[in-house]
Amino acid sequence: MELIKTTLPKDCEIYDTSDYHYGALNCNREGLKEIIEMVRSKRSRFLINKGDSIDAVLPNDKRYASCAMDYRDMLLSPEQQADAIIHDFMPIRRKILAWGHGNHEFKLINTHDYGRYIARQLRVPYGAVMFKIRYEDKDGNLLFKTFHAHGRGKVPAGAKDPIQRDANRKAWLKRTLEGLSGDCIYMSMGHGHHLINVDPTTQDQLYITDDGEHLRQNYRTNSKQNSQYIAPESRWYSMTGGFLKLFSPPGSQAIGYGEMAMYTPAEVGCTKIVVQGGQVVQVEKVLV
Repeated sequence: MELIKTTLPKDCEIYDTSDYHYGALNCNREGLKEIIEMVRSKRSRFLINKGDSIDAVLPNDKRYASCAMDYRDMLLSPEQQADAIIHDFMPIRRKILAWGHGNHEFKLINTHDYGRYIARQLRVPYGAVMFKIRYEDKDGNLLFKTFHAHGRGKVPAGAKDPIQRDANRKAWLKRTLEGLSGDCIYMSMGHGHHLINVDPTTQDQLYITDDGEHLRQNYRTNSKQNSQYIAPESRWYSMTGGFLKLFSPPGSQAIGYGEMAMYTPAEVGCTKIVVQGGQVVQVEKVLV
């Protein structure tokens, strides 16, 4: 696990992103450019990447389908895909807090480490597949920490009822992440291509006390965000979506893996962390 330290303004927004899949026909490159422009347009906006930036699927890979390659922009090789990423992100490289590595890059790691290559070309901190970020103010005081991993596994399809299905997915996400770090106010993973956010629930938990004569009701309070240990119910959790559309453009006659698997539609975008007064106050979806 990599440890990254950064100094940020006490009021800012952090776009937590993953799974761009440059080189795939269904990559929503224009949507990602919207995110890049959002970050570029405001001084207090920053970005995190958690891998699968490039599709990196070669003809000897069982996932390869020539009709799913991006011939429009000629991003046919991993090198071309990585160089396109570097070109698109260079204008905001000073606002990138960390660059990660996913399972698509890892497939080729014995010949070329594309995650590290992209980070080096952009001259940004390299987080590999799992990293923590320590946020400090200009005087070096700890504000909070966040945890990020590319991730693995499949989001459970779950119950027939959509309310129960949503609850199952949130519970699975929290259970997957909560044990990986004890001092992070926000924990995230990519890989699953779903946008799922879980808010803290501590403030909703009631307990009873007494003063010797009367019973009193109280609600638990959230942990301080710079604490050595933060209770799991006090944290935010996120699966940060992605930019690979599951359905091929009409008329392309392409066959995407999402269509082969008959996946249901998934939101395309990322997660935004809102920081005010040096504290995380909100985590929300950004759709493109």
